[in-house]
Amino acid sequence: MLMTDTSWAESHPVKRALAKPYQAWRCVGWTDEMLNFLIVASRAMRGGAHLPDGWLVGGPEALLDATSQLEAGAFTVYVLDRATDGGEIQLGQVTGIWREQIPEGAVPSFWYATGGGEPKPCSRMWMRSDTQPELVSVLTLAKRTRARRTRQ
Repeated sequence: MLMTDTSWAESHPVKRALAKPYQAWRCVGWTDEMLNFLIVASRAMRGGAHLPDGWLVGGPEALLDATSQLEAGAFTVYVLDRATDGGEIQLGQVTGIWREQIPEGAVPSFWYATGGGEPKPCSRMWMRSDTQPELVSVLTLAKRTRARRTRQ
């Protein structure tokens, strides 16, 4: 989850005006019960548009929503994954997002993979078992070049 404090809002009026239509913040925080992702826009995607260089998004649902609004192949996605309890994180390039095959009406769980690795759950709350659940691809991200959204 992402969060901020009202005291972290940008106070300089020119900087606030430059950020329009977005709200400018000097600082945001996050919790890691659900993984957070960093979307980095290519210069080609930004072009002359007034877009940020990237977005920090909280959880896989927000990632899927944000990337559905972006041009395929014009961004890369990284996961902020806690490496240790000592305050270190790993920033890995995401290659795909999957949703678990679940019964109708159940809350979906999402998984991600980086650089050829095995899919990992996006939630720290995932109950581990000996067998990996059946997964359905919802977003495929080719290494640094193309992105393709898969039908859900």
